[in-house]
Amino acid sequence: MSQPSNIRQLLTDAKLGLLPYLDERLKTIETSFKQVENLQLQPYDLLFGDCNTIAANEPRPLITQSISLKIFLTGNTKDKFELLLIASELQNMVDAAVFEWSNREWHQFEKPLKRPITQITGGLDYELLQDAANICRLTIYREFGLTYPLTF
Repeated sequence: MSQPSNIRQLLTDAKLGLLPYLDERLKTIETSFKQVENLQLQPYDLLFGDCNTIAANEPRPLITQSISLKIFLTGNTKDKFELLLIASELQNMVDAAVFEWSNREWHQFEKPLKRPITQITGGLDYELLQDAANICRLTIYREFGLTYPLTF
């Protein structure tokens, strides 16, 4: 492959890609949560879901790619309420970062779309870790559809 595809550019471009932008924002967010004892923001996981072509016979067909982010927090179970509040705050911050990126994305290509992401859904899961005493893990799920032009 001589030229990166649009999805690879949208996700990994050093200047304008979603993942470098999200990594930068998560580092900033993590430093703001340092006051909570034993709280750790773990590396996130990225999952790709359904991929569909829209208007395939048009001059510029579009692709929609479903993307899921899983963000992991670990902390002490005695701070459960505070951890849930932080996780809720983190969800809002991640959503804001994704929407901020989406709003400025049009610079990356020949202005094909104004906003490649229009809706984010997800949830939050709480579980006790079996290996460690008094440690819990919160998993934040954020799911969205990324829309971009097809490259031939």
